[in-house]
Amino acid sequence: MHFGRFCLILLGACLAASLAAAQAPERFLVESSLWLDGEAQTVPVLVVTAAEPGLLLPETVSEGGWRMEIQARPVDDPLSPSDSLWIEVTLSLFEDGQWLPLIDSMLGVPEGETATLSVVEEGQQASPETAQVYLQLKTSRLRPAD
Repeated sequence: MHFGRFCLILLGACLAASLAAAQAPERFLVESSLWLDGEAQTVPVLVVTAAEPGLLLPETVSEGGWRMEIQARPVDDPLSPSDSLWIEVTLSLFEDGQWLPLIDSMLGVPEGETATLSVVEEGQQASPETAQVYLQLKTSRLRPAD
């Protein structure tokens, strides 16, 4: 009788632990490289969830400063690779005392691969040195033990 009660308690604890793990939001690591008008920017690594975007903001905000909001979520399409993520990126510049949006875009990024987004003049080849904005993103899922 005590053994049956013990097994029932153990089964309940295992079920509760698995439900808690299943309900925890999936976390994603986003590594970025950003160039603005040919100048490399310092961009820290960011951890985000599908429900909570991350905000990257330089330590000091001044005229010409930037901020970037990033949100990641799994691609829910049976025709896409199972490890792909949608990355929503909003990049704004601080000008005339206010934030002006420069990029508001969504990229499909296979996990572990690099995606590139750039803004260039018409007819110009995109590179970090020549683009007004040159952004590279690499994503990975963080496992519960990470």
